[in-house]
Amino acid sequence: MKLRTALMTATLLCAAYAQAGATEPVGGPDFNIKTNVDLKALTPANFYDVLVPAAKAEGQISFYDFGESENVIFAEIIRRFEAKYGVKVEYHQVDGEQAVQQLIAAKQAGQPSPVDVFWMPNGSVRVADQAGIIANLPLNTMLPSAPDLEQNAATVSRGYVHGGKVAPYHRNVTAIGYDTRAFPNGTEPKNFAELLAFAKANPQKMVVTDPTRGGSGIGFLESAILAMTTKDCQARLYDYTVTEADAAAWANGPCLDPVLAYFKELRPNVEFTNGNTDSLNLMANGQAEVATVWEDEVYDFTGRGLLPPTVKARLLTDGEVGDGDGAMMPSGATHVAGGLLFLDFLMSDEIQLYKLTVNGSRSARTKLDIDKALTSDVTNRLVPQEQYLNYARPRIVGTISDAAAKRFVETILQGS
Repeated sequence: MKLRTALMTATLLCAAYAQAGATEPVGGPDFNIKTNVDLKALTPANFYDVLVPAAKAEGQISFYDFGESENVIFAEIIRRFEAKYGVKVEYHQVDGEQAVQQLIAAKQAGQPSPVDVFWMPNGSVRVADQAGIIANLPLNTMLPSAPDLEQNAATVSRGYVHGGKVAPYHRNVTAIGYDTRAFPNGTEPKNFAELLAFAKANPQKMVVTDPTRGGSGIGFLESAILAMTTKDCQARLYDYTVTEADAAAWANGPCLDPVLAYFKELRPNVEFTNGNTDSLNLMANGQAEVATVWEDEVYDFTGRGLLPPTVKARLLTDGEVGDGDGAMMPSGATHVAGGLLFLDFLMSDEIQLYKLTVNGSRSARTKLDIDKALTSDVTNRLVPQEQYLNYARPRIVGTISDAAAKRFVETILQGS
């Protein structure tokens, strides 16, 4: 009775505000999620009035976290959310790809989703959305806590245009990690040419993550593609209609030749690792002085003492690609009001600033006052803000990235 009353109230409130604006489904006339809340009448203006009582009546939500080391951060986020709204969060740390398959299986069996909010890997968004397991909610415009989302981050995941169904909770950027003990007074390599010169002069002191084994490696390859290909070739790099066949033709044609020529020259002088952590471990034990990295991992590892404080991260002046992972509501979710409140909370000033200070997780919020979070402890472990603003680039479309990585492995790692 309590839930029914709350949902009836939510419906009436939505109707009362309907003239102030409407929430439209992404990519179709109807929402693909069942709820008694009138989603089309839900607006940023009535969002909390409608959803808070309905969420309290639902009582709880279930949340999936695909990350490997974010459980402590989410424990604090959940504590704050529960204290604010009185809605319990059932937390599960999951394997991202397996969780996607679990949701697909549930949908195919006609069963409800086992989770209401899923922080998922960007690389799985295409598969999940095409399988119909992502609710077609316009999260890029309907969340009142996040009116200032960067357009690409809010609508594209790993080169796949989802149109706003996935909230860009976490952003990061690939970078070059370097040990200041080897590079006093700002003498570290600052572009691709200087990296090559360093590697030749200091064999095996630079490590590059295998592009098929870790995100920093594929990010390094994508950054090289953006820096070294012609304008004609770059015309396809952000074309989200590129098919796998088109991408294979692009990667196997002359466009990638200057990039592969660079890596052929670099290859004998560097060590390729099997993952991001392997690269950082070689920095930690002093075997490497330069490495391909993620900014947030350097921030996290130095903060936990897993890397010496002399290790810093910077962006190449040629530009470096960034990405991130988003949170969505499955189309089979059963606690829609609470799930929407939690998604809104994840994108709020409070949480976006909190995660930045804890693990260096950047935000897609363009008007967020990050100066509130940037104490000296934070700034010393982050890429300098000026570099981030000037040199960070969006990742290229996933189909071309995958095809380029395949040719890279065949030509550079497996070639003679």
